[in-house]
Amino acid sequence: MTDPHFWWYLSRVTALGAWALMSFSVVWGVLLASRVFRGLDNPAWLKDLHKYISTLTVVLASVHTTALTLDPYVQFDAADLFIPGVATYEGATGAINLALAIGVVSMWIMSVVYFTSLVMDKLPRWLWKGIHYSSYLVFFAIGIHAAFAGTDVGTWWYAAVSIFTISMGMIALIIRFVMVSLRDKRELKDRELDAIRDRARAEREARILDNPDEDSREKRRMIVQGVTRLSDDVLGIRLIPVGGGRTAWWDAGSHITLHLPNGLERQYSLCGDPTDRAGYDVAVLNTHGEGGGSSWIHENVTAGTVLTVSGPRNNFPLVPSKRYLFIAGGIGITPIRAMIEALPARRDWHLLYLGKNRAGMAFADEMEAKHEKRVTVHESDVSGRLDLAALLDSTNADVFCCGPETLMTEVEERTEKGLAHVERFSPVVRAQDGGPKPVVVRLASTGRTIDVPADVSIADALRTAGIPVEKSCGRGVCGTCELRVVDGVPAHLDSVTSDDIKNQLGVFYPCVSRAETSEITVDA
Repeated sequence: MTDPHFWWYLSRVTALGAWALMSFSVVWGVLLASRVFRGLDNPAWLKDLHKYISTLTVVLASVHTTALTLDPYVQFDAADLFIPGVATYEGATGAINLALAIGVVSMWIMSVVYFTSLVMDKLPRWLWKGIHYSSYLVFFAIGIHAAFAGTDVGTWWYAAVSIFTISMGMIALIIRFVMVSLRDKRELKDRELDAIRDRARAEREARILDNPDEDSREKRRMIVQGVTRLSDDVLGIRLIPVGGGRTAWWDAGSHITLHLPNGLERQYSLCGDPTDRAGYDVAVLNTHGEGGGSSWIHENVTAGTVLTVSGPRNNFPLVPSKRYLFIAGGIGITPIRAMIEALPARRDWHLLYLGKNRAGMAFADEMEAKHEKRVTVHESDVSGRLDLAALLDSTNADVFCCGPETLMTEVEERTEKGLAHVERFSPVVRAQDGGPKPVVVRLASTGRTIDVPADVSIADALRTAGIPVEKSCGRGVCGTCELRVVDGVPAHLDSVTSDDIKNQLGVFYPCVSRAETSEITVDA
């Protein structure tokens, strides 16, 4: 360090390193802001990389300025480094002195950008974005500073570094402009689609006002292509569109509603491959209960039977995760089977399939044969009741569970919040504190109000008033009647999904849910 050239070399290396890293950081930031990586399951490390590169840039720039104060040739002091226009050295031209001043200003702006990014959560977003956008200004300002103040201007390697860094900046700007243009086009398309939906809604409302009994849901006639005995009490049913054609798009976890000729409506999870658009596959357990839906299907549905179908709907979506634990109880295997079909081959997952005995467990042999060590089938008649506590207490996987209510409740209670995902087709008994209360429902689109008595559901009151509210199960499990809450506090009494998710989405299900406030405004 006693060699006077040491500080000169150190200032050169750190300056060029900071310049290159800053350019890369700008490009990386643009890619993040443009959501180029939005398809990845866990992009958090990409943001961390942007932070690390920015931090290293500031560190190298600080070493560069410190080395200048120790370089006996330039003899800079604190004022030269922190006050624009003060720095100069022997033989410097006006252009060089201006470049030095630009370098000082750039250092200040870069520091402000960096340190405000550390407290961005505490700043108004408009302020933080305005400061952050000045990174583009710093990039070009540093280019001017390096072009005139650098002692290596004119050498081939310096030209190569300059071309690289400037090209990085231009790439960043091009990407930004292209993404903004695509976003504007997408927003325009979304507005056009919204206008189409508004017209369709107006036409639908007019039809229902003319005929209040008309069901506004999209239904289609489908024919039973085949019926398969999957287990002692489970029938597999393959439905294809009458007259041919393809089915609607659906994702793993979706269900359809069967409108049976005896007037009943029942929801069944799709259990096939989500990429199969030729038909729907469902599995129906005969519950031998009083409801009559599953019994009617077992007794009457054969190949060639025509049924009315609506949906699909998805209240049980498969969210991205590094690890999955699937827990199926009995007929709860149906949505889980579709989820496993939808997963990438290398994704980390395991299935625990619970049932009384193998004879009553649909798809058990198939799942074991196809996925071997990833599947555990537990028969309680053979091995007794399985203690889930140890398994659930030790896992950090996202747990997807469908089955009996006792099983899903245990999974929810023992799994870390946010990691449990369940689907119910039988409602949990819930009641409003103090009993049902009358409520006034206001329509956001028109301002019209409907008085709902305490003994009438909000969905029924809206339908009676000619408002096209879709309704199927009427028990708060299928999600068909979903409405968006614009104002007011809903009292969630349904079992469609967790209350936290409903509040985040701003929705409620008026077939059973009510309002905590005396008035609630909805988008209907």
